[in-house]
This record gives sequence, C-alpha cells and structure tokens, in this order.
Amino acid sequence: MALEDIFRALEEQADKDIEATLGEAKAHAAAILEEATREADAARELRVADAERAATARSAQDLNQAKLEARKKVAAVKERAVREVFDEALAALGGVRSRPDYDRIFANLAEEALAGVSGDFDVLVDPADADRARAFLAGKGVTAVVRPELQSAGGVVVSMDGGAVMRRNTLEDRLDKLRGLAQADVAEIVFA
Repeated sequence: MALEDIFRALEEQADKDIEATLGEAKAHAAAILEEATREADAARELRVADAERAATARSAQDLNQAKLEARKKVAAVKERAVREVFDEALAALGGVRSRPDYDRIFANLAEEALAGVSGDFDVLVDPADADRARAFLAGKGVTAVVRPELQSAGGVVVSMDGGAVMRRNTLEDRLDKLRGLAQADVAEIVFA
C-alpha cells in the first residue's frame, strides 16, 4: 500500500468521523437555536408595547449567545474528534516500519525530500533507518552524510547550508500537515 494510499485512507476515515461528529453537533446546535428562538418569541408575547424594544434586544442577544454557544460546541466536538483521530494515526505510525512495504515508503519519502537538492547536504534519519538511508543514497549515486539523530516513525530530513535550510519529510510531518488542515476547519466553524 503506497504512502499516498495510507494517507488517503487516514484522510477518508478522518473525514467520515468528522462528518458524523459535525452532523451530531449541527443537530444539537439547531435544537439550541430553536429553543432560544422559542424563548425569545415567548418573551416578546409577554411584553407590553412599551417593553417590546427591550424584549427584542434581549431576544437578539439570546439568539446570538445561543449561536455562539452552538458554534463553540460544534468546534469542541470537532476538535476532540480531530485530536482522537490524529492520536490514533500517530500511534499507528509506530508500526509502519514493520510493514513489508516500508522500504518503498521510505524510498518515496526520501525521493521527495531530495528532489532538486544539490550541493552539500546531510540526511537526518531515525537510527532504525540509518542503513536504509545509506543504501538508498548509494543506489541513487548520491554522496551525503547520514546522521541518525531523529526520533521518527519513518522518513527523512534533509539539512542544507549548515542546517539553515531543512526539508522535512517524515511520517509525523505529513500527519502534522493534515492536522493543521483539520484544525483550520475547526477555526472556520468558530469564526465563520
């Protein structure tokens, strides 16, 4: 299974989980809004004509508060779901190295990290991948120092210009990128 397939499967599962959670949260938010609207309507009916403006203002405030609360609840549910999915995915990354296709996954990550790199550079890897990295580089005819200094479930970091430029392509980096996208969705719910 290609790394892209793994990430696609993770993304699809995360999307399904998020959609289910969002559906529940939206239904709950609608109930809150409906209840707030009923309360506002009841309050307006009980007010006398001279208090109608105050009741309308209060209703609007209640409705806005209910909307804010609903958004907060939806965001909290989604954030919790995102966190759980990514925590599970991170835990699953620990077993990637034992997969029969890990050499291919590692090669793909290294190939992407090294694309367009020239000059002197170092390749940082987890100690478990040091020999794999040396073999990959030798197979490509590339001369670079392999530094087994990372703690990673897999992948490489290319260090250029004495460490001033780093090209990270580890499984954790890819997962963090997806997490950032999911968290942006949560922020969009809160601030939309």
